[in-house]
Amino acid sequence: MSASTPFAEGITADVLRTFLALWPFISKEAEDAQQMLIEDQDILLGKEVELFAWCHLYELPFKQHIAAVNAGVLVGYAKILQEEDLSGWHRQLADTPGQIAALPDVISQVEHHFDAQELSKADAEEMRPTLAAYLGLALSMYNSLRCVLYHGCFLNELIERVRADNDKALFDAIRVDPTVIGCPSVSNRISKAALLRDDDFFDKLKAAINGTLAKRDQANFQKMRLVLEILHEAGATRLSDAQLHELFVEELKLYSGHAEGGGSAKALRKFCDTYMKKSAITQKPDF
Repeated sequence: MSASTPFAEGITADVLRTFLALWPFISKEAEDAQQMLIEDQDILLGKEVELFAWCHLYELPFKQHIAAVNAGVLVGYAKILQEEDLSGWHRQLADTPGQIAALPDVISQVEHHFDAQELSKADAEEMRPTLAAYLGLALSMYNSLRCVLYHGCFLNELIERVRADNDKALFDAIRVDPTVIGCPSVSNRISKAALLRDDDFFDKLKAAINGTLAKRDQANFQKMRLVLEILHEAGATRLSDAQLHELFVEELKLYSGHAEGGGSAKALRKFCDTYMKKSAITQKPDF
């Protein structure tokens, strides 16, 4: 097997390497954008700007985040963003097995598109009222990808489990982004707990809001969860032991296998089986 051999439809080790190399860039861009909002909040988040909220997007499948642009952003950005641009990027994602595997190329296209634009002060002022919708969409996508790193699934999948009365999924989602509390599905569960005076639930909710993701903050395992989600989105259900060794030990070098200080093939098998099953993320791998 070589780097050009697909592990799922259209997904090779080279594609996965490209995406993993892009992730630090995505993280930095998100942090820079938030810092910009903090520093220029009086200008960017004035009274004439629509309410800045994005939690409703967590109710949607990840690929619909891109489609949602057409609903709230296109009008305000008409001077620099045409419908054909959006539809082209959306089509590229939709036509790629495992949509998030196409993100590096799409993000590069989007970045070059905006770098080529020249905005006047008047243009920027005209765009400002819809800034919240645009940045809210970006934050939702970013946090959904962070959720994959920590929990092996998108945020909307955790919200689906909340609707099925899975409180652990609710607390996991809130640790990724506390604004999840505004999702209708989460709000409904909190309302039920308030009605029943469920103090135990509210104790756990408070702990989740104040909690961190430190227990899963191991860079290589984060990347492995992201890789497995990409493969799952592309239709893969279970890789063979040989494929796992080829992908994670030899190609991506995210797991040291039987090397000194490394894990066993059995542990790698268990980790990957856990995170390629949509309903099994609560299981704790033996690492």
